Amino acid sequence: MSYENAKANLREFGKELNLEGLDFDENNTCILGIDNTFSLHITYEPNSDRLYLYSPILDGLPKDDKIRLKLFERLLEGSMLGGQMAGGGIGVAPKEELILMHCVIDMGLGVDAAALRRFAPLFVETVEKWREIVSKIIAGEEPGPFQFPVPPPDQAATFGGGAKPGERYIKI
Repeated sequence: MSYENAKANLREFGKELNLEGLDFDENNTCILGIDNTFSLHITYEPNSDRLYLYSPILDGLPKDDKIRLKLFERLLEGSMLGGQMAGGGIGVAPKEELILMHCVIDMGLGVDAAALRRFAPLFVETVEKWREIVSKIIAGEEPGPFQFPVPPPDQAATFGGGAKPGERYIKI
């Protein structure tokens, strides 16, 4: 039942983006390119009945120890209780020199087929904010305080739900 719910969520999300036929591959994953800038990975994990959303924040860790420390401190601060990570967190794969932001949507009973469609815009906007922050830190700049993503006034009704199929609220 949960896998069917995950597939229904992916189909609804695809309709919203005018991308008919979105489906999971043999690894239960669907990968979407966001503005040719980064990728959004959506993976269903059958053992936990969860849908995992994850995207790269950085590919290639800074070599300078001071910058790397500042970067990690800022990411850990933002990840505290998921406060600045759309309720999710951040992970570092040092050998691969990769930093990923991730969130989870439960696909168990009671979750409707629009959960992914409602949540994805916030996740993508948050990833974009963190990619900006990380770029500034690596460039030696002070990124300033984190500000939660806010939709443009003309898209307020579509950000997080309520949109009609085909109304674009996410850049793909």
